[in-house]
Amino acid sequence: MLNTMGALNRYREALRVPGIPRVVAAAFLCRLLAGMVSLALLLAAVEVSGSYAIGGAVTAGYAVALTIAAPVWGRRADRLGFSRSLVTGTVLQVLAFATFVLTALFFPEPLLLVAAAFLVGSVNPPSGAVSSTIFTTYVTAPQARTTLLALNGLMTEGVFIVGPMLVGVLVAVISPLVAVMATALVSTVGALWLAGAPAVRATDRPRPPAPAERRFAWPPGQFGILFVVAMAAVGIGAVNVTVVARSTDMGANAGLLLGVMAVGGVLGSFLYGGLKLPGRLPSLLMAVLALYGVSILLLGLELGLLATLCVLLFIGFANGPADAIESQIVADRAAEGTRTQAFGWLTSANWIGFAAGTSLTGFAIENGSVAYGAIVGAVASLLAAAATMIRPRRTAEVAAEIPAK
Repeated sequence: MLNTMGALNRYREALRVPGIPRVVAAAFLCRLLAGMVSLALLLAAVEVSGSYAIGGAVTAGYAVALTIAAPVWGRRADRLGFSRSLVTGTVLQVLAFATFVLTALFFPEPLLLVAAAFLVGSVNPPSGAVSSTIFTTYVTAPQARTTLLALNGLMTEGVFIVGPMLVGVLVAVISPLVAVMATALVSTVGALWLAGAPAVRATDRPRPPAPAERRFAWPPGQFGILFVVAMAAVGIGAVNVTVVARSTDMGANAGLLLGVMAVGGVLGSFLYGGLKLPGRLPSLLMAVLALYGVSILLLGLELGLLATLCVLLFIGFANGPADAIESQIVADRAAEGTRTQAFGWLTSANWIGFAAGTSLTGFAIENGSVAYGAIVGAVASLLAAAATMIRPRRTAEVAAEIPAK
């Protein structure tokens, strides 16, 4: 029988670390951006252009920019300090959001809208990478680190429930552009609150530049885990498209189905953070991804609504711990002073994989059936599970000891 009180006690112990409650609260506000921004930009672009194709291009522009910029901002935070990078990114992001709103109001040309969205994505403050670094650097107790990284995953699942709801309410009551401005406000408050947190300032030590040949290279020791993250994200993207297609066939609400899966993710993340599981991290990750991949195959069957809801709840539950385990592995393989950049690469791998998964699955369903989409997701997730066994030839710690030429 699961010891629920024991799990809750581990969360209480982790949140008793001085300064961590503020970091957690600020990190949740910052993460609301991820749950709101794509939908807000999409609806705003559709409103001013009348085209879903342009709306899709706008969100793609944001995603591409974020993918490119995340490790750059992570490296800047490692080099110049967390607070300084967060404040700089926040100021630039406010200006970028204002540019998007003004473009939508006065110059709603498709290319200008895409360019403005690209600008917004390129100046996203490194809030997620910084908070993850705090959880793995400022917090030294292993169980507390595991619990906080699981809480990170729980918050990520939660914002994709709360964020779209907030955008939906703002769009229904006022307008999509107000939803865009609200997204900017939430991100600004969260990032500035995080920048001023005592735990952030206590860990905030700017580092000297790295040797020239390693200033912005692929992080040593990270290839295997980043490949796993990308392939797992392909599976997640495939599941999202498959669920939407399945909801159309069933006459059900896609938001309800995806919401149930997110609830499963919250439960899985919560339990992972509150338990002490045996085994090495790569083995645990292989287990949850294999379970996730096998369960996705059930989405290809013509199940009823209740059975589909149960499957989605289980899929979310199986995938819930994956984010926390991936973050732990990334942190363990990152050299001192490069961890924030490593988390930036983690963000990029997730976005690349998700975009590839949604595109590939859409093509598979369009030219086959919903079952093909489930197969894409299952294959990608099982491939990710197999790739967890890739061992780094050279760790970041070893690379950091190599002298400059």
